[in-house]
Amino acid sequence: MNYADYTYIVNGVSGFDLTTALKLWKTKYAEDYRDFQKDVITTDALTDFDQFVQECWNKITPVTIQEALRVENTEERRTYFDAIGIEKLFKSLEPKMLDRQVIKKKRTKWDDNNDPIEYEFEDVYELYQIDGVKLFGKDRWGNPANDVYAVRCWCTTTNREYWLYVPREAALGNRWGNDVKPDAIRAIAWTIRLDVQDPERIYRQGDIIVAKIGPNSTENSFFKHLDKDQYLKLMYSET
Repeated sequence: MNYADYTYIVNGVSGFDLTTALKLWKTKYAEDYRDFQKDVITTDALTDFDQFVQECWNKITPVTIQEALRVENTEERRTYFDAIGIEKLFKSLEPKMLDRQVIKKKRTKWDDNNDPIEYEFEDVYELYQIDGVKLFGKDRWGNPANDVYAVRCWCTTTNREYWLYVPREAALGNRWGNDVKPDAIRAIAWTIRLDVQDPERIYRQGDIIVAKIGPNSTENSFFKHLDKDQYLKLMYSET
């Protein structure tokens, strides 16, 4: 089978030739080929294609941000950006830091003898803005694309760095107005949604949110974003 005769779907966007699809997949799944297999090789019918990709995997060159910025089609460019990842993207495009807040926290851990030890640490959050024109050029109506916002934070256990997209209203406090008030804590709070009213405590492990039910907790019929006060009061740990 000549795989170059086909077009491919990457992250839900169709029409990529084989070379481009392979470069995008190599960019997105560079750390672990098994993630590519899990997301792309979804049926036994693709076993031969999986073997083909494995044989050329080490020879594939990942896409660069410069390549992504030259892509004219907006949806295709978003696919490039998704493959590159928000962390590399934002760092390379010189984002503007709008707000930085440090929260001092006190927690308990246990030593080798299972005795409790109280310790203090600092939890840091940074809010960034990147010029939308650098990413997307113009929107569908020919106007300059809206700016993009992300909150940067660190795992308090591993110190691993994370970048999370947030909308304008979470970053600045409103959608369209000029009276903006950047707030990194409000931005990170927005990334958490719960269908529980008045939980006693909240834990976050990656994308998994766990809410501890308290005596006054009730279940909502919809998910609601946390606000800043709830985040500061309820969030106990993020790993």
